[in-house]
Amino acid sequence: MKNATWMWSLGAALLLTACPDPGTNPNPNPDPGGGSTFTVAGKVLTGDGQPIEGASILIPGNGRQAVALDSTGSFSIEGVTAPYDVIVVQRALRSATVYKGLSRRDPTLPVITDAEETDGRKATLAGTVTGGSTPYNDDVPTNVEFVSANGSSGTEVDPEGTYSTEVNWNGSSSITGSLFAIQLESSSPFLPPTGYLGYGRRDNVTLNAGTTASAIDVAMNSVTSARLAGNITAPTGYELAMISVGLAPEQNINVNLFRAFETSSPFDYMVPEIPQSTLSMEVMAVKGDVSNPENASTSILYKKGLTAGTSNAALVLQEPSLQGQPADGATVVSRTTEFSWTAFTGGIHLVQFEEKEPAAETSPYKVSVFTSGTQTTLPDLSTVDMGLPASTRFTWRVQGFAPVASMNALSDLSLANPILGTTDFALSTSEARTFTTSAAP
Repeated sequence: MKNATWMWSLGAALLLTACPDPGTNPNPNPDPGGGSTFTVAGKVLTGDGQPIEGASILIPGNGRQAVALDSTGSFSIEGVTAPYDVIVVQRALRSATVYKGLSRRDPTLPVITDAEETDGRKATLAGTVTGGSTPYNDDVPTNVEFVSANGSSGTEVDPEGTYSTEVNWNGSSSITGSLFAIQLESSSPFLPPTGYLGYGRRDNVTLNAGTTASAIDVAMNSVTSARLAGNITAPTGYELAMISVGLAPEQNINVNLFRAFETSSPFDYMVPEIPQSTLSMEVMAVKGDVSNPENASTSILYKKGLTAGTSNAALVLQEPSLQGQPADGATVVSRTTEFSWTAFTGGIHLVQFEEKEPAAETSPYKVSVFTSGTQTTLPDLSTVDMGLPASTRFTWRVQGFAPVASMNALSDLSLANPILGTTDFALSTSEARTFTTSAAP
């Protein structure tokens, strides 16, 4: 999706990163008080933990100027007092991200991009699956999925039991992960499975960029099936739009089982019984055009730690933030115009402003603001050569993330794959509103 939301992660989680722990100290190294100054030494990384190129950082105050991030995404700025704001600028993309109200000395800050693009590293993974019921046809579809910390990929096994899939990733020239195979019983490719016939896992699979890893075979053993049933409560006026169920063999691995677009509550699915594994559910509800959730208001719950045989799972989706001022279609908006919204319970917010109709061959002007508060103004970016465009139409919307104890806890949050970890996680996006800046904003 192009509005820089984390809804691109619907379905199987592909990166092995940790989600927030409710016990995380929200203020691990606070300002000593009394106006004391300190050095902020942190990092700015993409959602999959990679540094970004051509970015600079500014902590406003004391006449400080923006400084470039180093090749690892690191920075160090002296003479800071808490609370402080951080502005990360990508001038070439006409994009800036603002983090408001920090006090920790070692923040690791996520930068929002339209997509997590790879740096061109890829490898092919091929092999044979054995076990289960043969032939591997549409009645008993068999899927393989490679899962690693840097890149993942999945495909369906052909009738002879062979498979081949391309894996793309960022970072090092080689990656190591695990290969999973699972065989389903299904009455229709458009409906959830009616049972499971086989499951296999192969660990320590290493891929080297530019090569083919062949004969990566995996054997399936028979597996029993059990129910996973319960109820989903969506906010008033919201309609269930998607349910995804995954298998979590370990805390930070999630293997997709199926995705259901014909949704209802209560729900009753068949899932595999795998020893020492739990199950996850990703549920999305939409208010507005269900066929085009990118332009609607959405609420997503990532439910974790479910077990096969559960008949009374309770999933409750949060109400997304409701925008206050300015009204939709507002004009003569300037940097002093206050944008407001209701709080997303137990979490923080990301307010996103994006130019609606950029000039041809030009990136849209975009500003993202992380804050625990419920109001903001458009930041002054003139010192980093990103002054607010005049007489320009924008969209704006508010995302919520919970549980997040404070802005300082943003450093401990996995935004790339909220399905991972052991703590339930809620994500929401408000409807999109528009406004037009004044002639002299």
